[in-house]
Amino acid sequence: MNIEDKFLSIIERKHKELNLGKDYSKKFSIIRDFEANAIGQIGEEFLKFIVTRITKIVEDGVIHNEYDIRTEKGKLFEIKTARKGRKNNTFQFNGINPKYNYDYLICLGVCEDRLLYRIFKKEDIKYEHKERNYFIIQDDYKRQLVQMNPDNHVNFKLTINITNLFEISTLIQELESLIN
Repeated sequence: MNIEDKFLSIIERKHKELNLGKDYSKKFSIIRDFEANAIGQIGEEFLKFIVTRITKIVEDGVIHNEYDIRTEKGKLFEIKTARKGRKNNTFQFNGINPKYNYDYLICLGVCEDRLLYRIFKKEDIKYEHKERNYFIIQDDYKRQLVQMNPDNHVNFKLTINITNLFEISTLIQELESLIN
């Protein structure tokens, strides 16, 4: 089973569980029927499946922590999943807390026909005092984290264009290099 097929089986099970019942022609098109929490659960389950192919997970976020996965080697992963916007080519990853304790932030983007991702090191998230905002800065890539609500100084959202995400086929190799 390839990793996209695993993601599809998780979506289909969740879709049936919620009794959404619509039929679509593209591989992951039923993802549009899910609300944000369900999409997040799907992404977390998928990434946990991938990580267990590489190493043992000793803590998997069952008890809410500041991360979703802790590996036996102590690597901490925070997972955010978003579907592509209907009118544009962007993904909005919600609920990012720059002060949480994790090593890597994995952003999993779901299109109706493919999966994309990007991994950020925690140290890529920087507060720039002059601009009074948090930014993710990775090589020449720089994006601002925006407050989820005007008075919410804890949870931020990150909008990423489809062109700034990577094909899912390289995910396992990148995770292997981070974990090992």
